[in-house]
Amino acid sequence: MPVISFLLPARHRVDDVRRICKYLLPQITRAECELVFVEETAFSDRELSELLASHGAKCLQVDSGCTEFHKTLLLNNALSAARGDFVIPLDADLLPLFSISRLCSLVVASPQLIIGGYRIMSGHDALGVKSCNISVPKPAPEDCSGAVYKQLMQGERFMVCPAYKRLELLSIGGWDEKFVGWGCEDQDVLERYCKSTMRICARSRDLLYLHFDHGDQTGWNELELVKANRDRYYSLNR
Repeated sequence: MPVISFLLPARHRVDDVRRICKYLLPQITRAECELVFVEETAFSDRELSELLASHGAKCLQVDSGCTEFHKTLLLNNALSAARGDFVIPLDADLLPLFSISRLCSLVVASPQLIIGGYRIMSGHDALGVKSCNISVPKPAPEDCSGAVYKQLMQGERFMVCPAYKRLELLSIGGWDEKFVGWGCEDQDVLERYCKSTMRICARSRDLLYLHFDHGDQTGWNELELVKANRDRYYSLNR
C-alpha cells in the first residue's frame, strides 16, 4: 500500500501539470507513494501521458457536465481511486520546496495530527522553476493579518495540502460537491474532518510550497463563484 496518495485535479492545465509532474513524480516513486491525476477534459499530450505511465500514476478523466471547474467532483473521484494510507490534495500551481520523503516521515510519525504546510506567492505565471526568482516572495493571503485574525479569533481553519487519513476522509464523504470552482472547499472539508476525527491541525514551516500566479480563470475563480462558495462555507460553519 502506498504511504501517501497525492490527488491532482486539473482542467485545461496540461503544461502546468506536465511541468510539476516532471519535478514531483520521481520523488513520489522513490518515496513509495502514488499520484492520482484526474482531468476534467480530454487531453492528448504524449509527453505527459508517457511520463505518468512511466511512474505508474493513475489517470482518470471525469466529465462533470458543467461549464465551471468542478474541482470537488474531481477530487472525490481521485479519492475513490486512491489506495494510500494518507491522501494529500495538490494543485498544479503549487511546487513543494522540500523532499517528498521528508513529508512522508513527518506524516507517518504524527498519526494523531493533520500535517500541512505553508505557501509563499510567486508573481510568475508558469512553472518555469529554473527561471523563477523566489528571492522576493510574498506571504500567502491566509497568513496576512485579516485572515490570521479569523483563524485565531473566529476559529477558522486553513492548511496547505493537509494529509488526511484516507479511510477517515471517505467516512465523512470526502469533499462537498456543492462547492464548484475555487474557494472554501478546502476549508469546509478540513472543518468536517476535524470535527469527525478530533485531530489537531499542525502546519510546519518545513513544508513550504511555492505558489505560482495563475491569473483569472474562466469557470474557476470568477467573483460570483468565489462569493457563492464563501457564502456556503459560512452558512455551514458559523
